Parts: sequence; structure tokens; C-alpha cells
Amino acid sequence: MKKLLVLAIALVSVSASAAQYGSAGCGLGNMIFEKDNTWWKQVLAATTNGTSGNQTFGISSGTLNCDSPTPGKTAQVEAYIEANKMALANDIAKGNGETISGLSKVYGCADSAAFGKALKSNYKSIYPTADVATATVATEINGVATNVCNTQI
Repeated sequence: MKKLLVLAIALVSVSASAAQYGSAGCGLGNMIFEKDNTWWKQVLAATTNGTSGNQTFGISSGTLNCDSPTPGKTAQVEAYIEANKMALANDIAKGNGETISGLSKVYGCADSAAFGKALKSNYKSIYPTADVATATVATEINGVATNVCNTQI
């Protein structure tokens, strides 16, 4: 049981420091002892988080210096691209279609036709190979959206 507890604390510490929190992670303790990573203050912050149970609430609600769990636009665009991979590639090659209209809405782009035309003219950079990664496609499309739709993710 002690080994499991130590492992859990280690994993929380690693993920917490990845999110630029102290070792205690996000939560009320993080807010009280913000930007103070001395070991004893992190112990107090972790104790505050653990005894009040606020860290779980902060993570699920996106409050108390915890990142919001809802996906941002990047995740939405990548999910859309992944779900419509073949159809989107075909529509971008044509410069119009249902998937471009849908992607235009995800970006909040008012002119779907101009967006489609710009995507078509950038087809070779968006799809340089047949097995291009979704993240690469999203990055390239983001560049087009920034220029055409005056928006980016």
C-alpha cells in the first residue's frame, strides 16, 4: 500500500511540475503558496489540497489555478480533421465542400468560400505526403485560417 501511495505522489508531482505548478499541484494550496517552491511550503500546500479535497474540484471545474479540462480549439480542429480525414483532403483538393464548411465554422471564419480557395492553393503544404500527421495538417490549416479568417487557434 505504501508503494502505491509513493507512486501516486510521484506521478502527481511529475504532472504538476509539467503544468508549472509546485510539487503540490494546483488547488487552494497552490493559490495560498503561489510561486513559492520551498519544500516545506509545498508540503503545506499539498496538505491543504489533500485535507480539503479542493484539488479535485479545481481540476474538474478549471478553477483554483487548475487548467480547464475542456479541449481548446486546437483539440477541436485536430478531432475534426481526424474524423473527416479523407473527405477533408478531397474537399481541400477541390477547394469547397461540406468538410470545409464545417471546419470554417470551427474556426469562426465568416467567408467559407475564401477559406476553401485558400486551402486549395495551399494543398501541397497541408498534405505534403499521404500519411501526414493530423497535427501537421492542423498547423498548416491554422496558418491559412490566420491569413484568411483573421483567427487562429
